Amino acid sequence: MTDLTGPTSRSFRAVAPSNIALVKYWGKRDEATQWPANDSLSMTLSESQTITTARRTSDGFDSFSMSGHTLHSREDADHKIFHHLNRVRESLNVSGRLEIISENTFPTGCGIASSASGFAALTLASAAALTGESAWDALATRGATRTKLADWARMGSGSAGRSLLGGFSRWNTGEHANAQTIRQEFTQDHWDLADVIVVLSSQEKHTSSSEAHRAAWGSPLFAARLAGVPERIKIVTQAIRERELPLLGREIEADAMEMHAVAMTGSPAINYFSEDTIRFTAWVRKQRGAGNFPAWFTIDAGPNVHLICRQSDASDIATTIRKEWKNAKLIMDRVGSGPTIEISTQFKSACHELTGGLS
Repeated sequence: MTDLTGPTSRSFRAVAPSNIALVKYWGKRDEATQWPANDSLSMTLSESQTITTARRTSDGFDSFSMSGHTLHSREDADHKIFHHLNRVRESLNVSGRLEIISENTFPTGCGIASSASGFAALTLASAAALTGESAWDALATRGATRTKLADWARMGSGSAGRSLLGGFSRWNTGEHANAQTIRQEFTQDHWDLADVIVVLSSQEKHTSSSEAHRAAWGSPLFAARLAGVPERIKIVTQAIRERELPLLGREIEADAMEMHAVAMTGSPAINYFSEDTIRFTAWVRKQRGAGNFPAWFTIDAGPNVHLICRQSDASDIATTIRKEWKNAKLIMDRVGSGPTIEISTQFKSACHELTGGLS
């Protein structure tokens, strides 16, 4: 095992985007291997990001800071962050401790996939700091190919693997846990879609996604949802390929409502919707029915709503929302190219939570 315990002046800054699942995975066949119950397909975002800076340290423990709060592996060794750093070290066959600072440009833990961008950025920054490499090709020669990075990231948070790829990505379950794959289906340039994220509440959700994945197996609707996912993946892939927004929109709305129906009928039952979520989605359908609102919604595990539309329509859609929903905050996002990694001359907080595009 390569020893990289010595301090270095070089810091490595990874910027990883969130992603929005158009067809969502819900339920896990096996938690230990992060083996999902069904395939999923997502759109990588551009503006909703986690920015994570890592550097080697001569201290005998890891540290991780976010939003003014710091964890140390000396006291918090069982925290999932430090388990993940150990996983990355073992996968790279290197040693050495890290000092890490991370911040989000959007609200955390409220249904905008902050764990996806978070673990994607953590994986990329830590791999760069441990190997001393900041170029993708150089990382690959050290065993950290993009495919491997995606696989490591999903072990921290399932959806994080999709954030290592740009454009539109598919996570395939495979026939067994070790046969899982994450691959890009379409590039960022294929279709210039926007995601107008409507933040109805920035409070952290009351039930973690991990708990909800377990509860899904108790829903009488779960088997029917799983049976329908392969056909939905096929239709959504076709809609993206042919750039058919109404077809895509119909399927992603149905998928989101099915997923939440499973959550609401699981054991225990979990409801992520707020009253505003219900009112807003009904309002979207009414506006669309009137013929002047070409946007379709999807909702992750939280109360907030993602509106998928053409980039050319995003500004008008946002204006309409602001007129009727004055308390809602909007994040104007779009399909993105995936994460970046670079050497940083400074080691400090890169941004502040809630500043990224909220208006």
